Amino acid sequence: MVEELETRKCILTGEVRKKSDLLRFALLPNGDLIPDFNKKFKGKGIYVSNSKSLLDKAFKTVKIGKILHCNVNPCQNLSELVEKILAAKGLEALNLARKSGNLIFGFEKVKESILKGKTAFVVEATDAGADGKKKMSALCANLEKIVIYDSKTLERAFNRDTVIHLAVLKSEISSMVYNNLKKYENYLNG
Repeated sequence: MVEELETRKCILTGEVRKKSDLLRFALLPNGDLIPDFNKKFKGKGIYVSNSKSLLDKAFKTVKIGKILHCNVNPCQNLSELVEKILAAKGLEALNLARKSGNLIFGFEKVKESILKGKTAFVVEATDAGADGKKKMSALCANLEKIVIYDSKTLERAFNRDTVIHLAVLKSEISSMVYNNLKKYENYLNG
């Protein structure tokens, strides 16, 4: 996979970062500011660091219009909307992995996949039990474990009962799934 080297400047911090580390918004001609992660809207594209806390602060304290030298109308609850979009994109990516046969469910099957060296990374529910977390952490000594969705969210996303541990298998799709999940995780923790 070719690494994205194109950079942009965060309008809030002034930092120059890889586009993949930023969130893109479209400033529409009427002054509305909306998330535009797929570059589908006409208007000026602006970039903001991928951080919920920064976005929360920015639109409460910083006058975006002053920075951009125009009237700006951010949509209501912008940070919550961005969170919902990123969460949905992560779940969609996991579902693509499932449809392509590259997602394993259940502790024992995940364990087997890890021991056979087939796992790219593991997803664990935020509300997993302490014993399961401990055992999975021991198994994932050389693998990354992503913990961003609760079990109810995972159960609804896959229409299954009791979804706690998932393994994304090494495949062509695994890096796309990983990037979507990490973007969401970084947003929450940023």
